[in-house]
Amino acid sequence: MAAAAAAAGDWTVVRRRGRGRGDAAGDAASQPDAPLPLPVTPIPWSPSDPSLDPARVSRLVDRARAVISRVAASRLYGRLLLPGSPLRRRLALLAPTRLSLLGVGSFENSPSSRLQLALAALLRRDLLLLPESSAHADLFDPVLSAAECAAAAALGFTVPGVNDGCRRRADEPTLFYMPHCEASLYDALLAANWEPPSQLRHVCVLGNSFRNYAIQAEENRSGPAARAKHVLAAERFAWEERVNEKGGVDDDDDDVFARAFNETSWHFFEVDDDADLAAAVVLTNS
Repeated sequence: MAAAAAAAGDWTVVRRRGRGRGDAAGDAASQPDAPLPLPVTPIPWSPSDPSLDPARVSRLVDRARAVISRVAASRLYGRLLLPGSPLRRRLALLAPTRLSLLGVGSFENSPSSRLQLALAALLRRDLLLLPESSAHADLFDPVLSAAECAAAAALGFTVPGVNDGCRRRADEPTLFYMPHCEASLYDALLAANWEPPSQLRHVCVLGNSFRNYAIQAEENRSGPAARAKHVLAAERFAWEERVNEKGGVDDDDDDVFARAFNETSWHFFEVDDDADLAAAVVLTNS
């Protein structure tokens, strides 16, 4: 199991343990030169930190609930709740019955990760109108500790015991919230749901802007964005709306919220039943 747990950490994690996506970068010398490879098939996973101190779990839950209240009172979240907006209409059409929070990082150690977890909890409650039950929501990041897994369960999220590298096929309409993940993770998710077109229509991605990835691919034909072929193909027919990351509870919160939610966009995939998605990827490769 120890070997499996080590292997399960081979998600493309380019941050040190304890720092979330959206936090300030640490010493560049401590970072890997390149993302590690994704697992090709799901592999067993267990937390590398197995400590389950009840007091630690309780503190995590209390801190998370405080941040949920903070995000709920923010101007950023108020904008998401505007009735009759194009976003609300598209969510109503998709009618997601599941929320998956992938790549959240360590919400024990990262302020950005706590904000992202809080947003996921609120989206489940207020926009998706799902019960606060783990039957409808899950989260995963290979850096999670056992205490964080227990806290997540208390907040109504399951944590899977496998690392699927985001190669996760949606069995039901699903919102995948993937804050500041690497391009390869979005690509893996899309590849798993690429065909038939009706399958891709079951997916909504809240994460890094695909439009920005297309720009990055044009600027660097050998970079990570250029290798995310499904992302680049999907960008051509996706409906994308950027989240206005500014707007905490007060002006002092703006920088904190901007770090957690910068460059974040909603993506819905408007694809006809007769679309040739395989050809779309080939065209992207040419």
